[in-house]
Amino acid sequence: MTSRVKKVVCVLTLVMCIGCAEQKIIDRLGVVNLIGYDRIEQSDATIRTTIVAYQESQESKETTTITEATNNTSKGARNKINLKTATKNVIGQLRVVLYGEPLAKEGIITLTDTLQRDSEIGTDVFLAVAKGSAKQLLSENNKPKMNIGEFLFHMITKNERRGLVPSPTLNRFLNAYYRKGRDPVLPYLEHVKGEIMITKLALMKDDRLVGTLGHEQGFFLKTLMDNHKFDSFEVKLEGNHLKPFYTSKSPNLFITLSNISSDVKLKLVDAKTPLFHIRVKIMGQMEEISQQMDLQEKEAIHALEREASRSLKKQYEQLIKRLQELQVDPVGFGSEYRSSVRVKDFSSEKWRGMYEHAQFEFDVNVRFTNVGITS
Repeated sequence: MTSRVKKVVCVLTLVMCIGCAEQKIIDRLGVVNLIGYDRIEQSDATIRTTIVAYQESQESKETTTITEATNNTSKGARNKINLKTATKNVIGQLRVVLYGEPLAKEGIITLTDTLQRDSEIGTDVFLAVAKGSAKQLLSENNKPKMNIGEFLFHMITKNERRGLVPSPTLNRFLNAYYRKGRDPVLPYLEHVKGEIMITKLALMKDDRLVGTLGHEQGFFLKTLMDNHKFDSFEVKLEGNHLKPFYTSKSPNLFITLSNISSDVKLKLVDAKTPLFHIRVKIMGQMEEISQQMDLQEKEAIHALEREASRSLKKQYEQLIKRLQELQVDPVGFGSEYRSSVRVKDFSSEKWRGMYEHAQFEFDVNVRFTNVGITS
């Protein structure tokens, strides 16, 4: 055997050995894609950490396990979890972090800040609040064969891209928390008839949960935060504002808009008050209307657009009132004020005092790109 042939044989043998070694390592890894945190009251621990990890075998079969441990720090709890499992848990594929509601009400910045300090965890991880406890939400999952971490990740992704959920990434949360004049907002998850759903948006004051918004107000909040696209949204209209085109005895009618795009412009017009002017443009296809109307007449369509604009303006005003009552600013009016006025001693505390008395003028314009069916 020549020297060259020996070298080739040695290289091939080494490659085969490395491949076998890597396969054995993969079989012994638990890939963590979800972590849940809860506040507990024990003599020796204050934090309960629940992890969801999956393991792939040589037969390409995937098994998912849920393990928990308690300690005073998140990493301490994760070390205890490793003592309970036969696999080595790795966190590089973490997708979702859940905070139990009682913990979220106390504040989550300590645990959240720890995530960004871990070099294995990316800043695109989703954060969310669980009704009750994170452990309970995961334990009540009625689909045991489903990888709950992947399911929640894809559900939040879908609703973040074209639904009612503002981006809940670790990066966005920390940016809002550390930026004076803006508060974070996260999806709120709970069980409804055996299914895990995003039922609300969790409003955070700094890092503490102080209130929630339903789906409808969630739509209005997201359209104020930036320009977005939505799959669909239902709008309630008052029939008495649509005469003579609407003759039904029902006081209200509903329209469903689809393929929606929103455009928002914020402007500080009076720094002393302060007073903000907000222009919102909503464009979408009118896919369905709940009552009979003659949509062949252009004036009837214009009447619907005017009433939709009036109805949405009222909803925006109610939303702002709700946010002011809770002293939360997820839209970032404080950030807009700071960049416009250039206040040197600007602080979150100072802005909250101003925000309580701030005034907002809305200019809402709804336009239909197409008219669909009548139900």
